[in-house]
Amino acid sequence: MVSAMQWTALSFGSLLLLSQAQEPTQEGKLIHLAEISCKTFTEFTQQEQAIIISWLQGYNLPEKAPAVIDLEKLSSDKAKLTEHCTEKPDDDVMTAAEAVMGQ
Repeated sequence: MVSAMQWTALSFGSLLLLSQAQEPTQEGKLIHLAEISCKTFTEFTQQEQAIIISWLQGYNLPEKAPAVIDLEKLSSDKAKLTEHCTEKPDDDVMTAAEAVMGQ
């Protein structure tokens, strides 16, 4: 039987693999996090949101922090960012992430 943590790890791994198999029209697509609104973030696919929140976690790590992916924190941060973005759709994603991940 697969535990919840293993299921999350498998799901996250699958998302990362799928992100490499996008259609050619998606190649070269840039996401400028300081330029997109929370409203836009909430309209992204679950896959795109997972990629963004993963990047934000890495960006917000202290300089000497170990290079690990905490899947529970990933899920928690995604929920907090989504809630913030739903309440304040005009915020940019970087400002929103700072507000919820800086806590």
